[in-house]
Order: sequence, then structure tokens, then C-alpha cells
Amino acid sequence: MLHDILMIILGIMVLGIIVFFVSKNIKKTAQVISAWGIYEVYNSIFDFILWPTIQNFYGWRGIIFLILVAMTNNFLILRWYSKKKVDWFGVDVFADIKEKGHVWTQKVGDSKNAIKKISLYIPAKILHFLIWLLNKNDIFAFITLSVWQDSFITTIFLRHNKSDKLNKRDYFIFFSSTLLSCLWWSVLAQVIIIVVKSIIGLF
Repeated sequence: MLHDILMIILGIMVLGIIVFFVSKNIKKTAQVISAWGIYEVYNSIFDFILWPTIQNFYGWRGIIFLILVAMTNNFLILRWYSKKKVDWFGVDVFADIKEKGHVWTQKVGDSKNAIKKISLYIPAKILHFLIWLLNKNDIFAFITLSVWQDSFITTIFLRHNKSDKLNKRDYFIFFSSTLLSCLWWSVLAQVIIIVVKSIIGLF
């Protein structure tokens, strides 16, 4: 659990560096870090505490209930996000990386300023990986984001910076991503349950 918390903090810090590196906007960077911080706190409680507990006590009925709760939560966030038209999670930054990232990484590589080159080496390498990842097709992005993140993140990213109303394609992506994400997490939650029970059985 501590390892997961540290990884989340590290991930948010890296994301903050990337957002600032791309946007050069302190306000936007603070906004993205704050949004991800609040989101990850809630998500960690739901995923690592509530989900395994309910799944352990109620089995498949608990899983169905949790899928409905997750779907409702993600749908409300998605609608709110679309209505506000504010990029709280930095999704548009990743769209910029996809389009212009190779230019930025090339500038860092060609820079004659040693301090700049050293300090931006790691962010540039991360950007280079993200460019490769983001330039894969939408199916690859769909599977990766559904497993790694929640369905509203997957849907927002695959809208490709559109800010109009959600269409049939968006809803299909959302519901498909929710099912894939929840079923995947149900398997991992079962592993957590088995490990915890094994540890408790040692005492």
C-alpha cells in the first residue's frame, strides 16, 4: 500500500513536470496536480479498500454493484468535465505532445546549455516514450488507458480534443472502457483478497 502511494505521488510529480514543460503555465500545472491529487486519493480508497472489501463479502453480486457505482461516478465526472470545458487533468497536454513532442525533444537534445540539457533529460525521455505510445492507434490507447486509468479518462483522451457534446462513439468508448476496466480490476482485487487472507492466516 505504501509502495502504491509513493508511486502515485511520484506519478503526479512527473505529470506536473511534463505539463509545465509543455505548457510553460504555472497555473495550469498547479490545476492539473491538484485535480490528479484529489482524484487519486478518492480512487485509491475506492480501488484498494472499498472494492476488495465489498467483493470479498458479496462475491459476484458485489462486483456488479461496484461496476454500477464506478460507471455512475465516471459518467458524472465525464459529463461535468465536458460541460465545464476546462482541462483539469491535462489531457490536451498529451494531445500537444502527440503533435509537437518530437520538436521539443529534439530541441533538448540539440541544446548547448549543459544545465538545461541535464535537467530536462528525464522529462525529454518520458516525452519521447509518450510520443511513441500516443502515436499508436486508438485501439492500443483504449486498452492501455482502460487498464491503467478510469473510463472517463479514456473517453476524454479518445475524443481528440473535441469539446462538443458527447456522441454515440463517445458513449460506446465510455461503457466499453468501464466494463474492461472493472473486470480487469476485479481480477486484481481477487489477488489482493487472496494475499491479505494468506497473510492473516499466518498469525
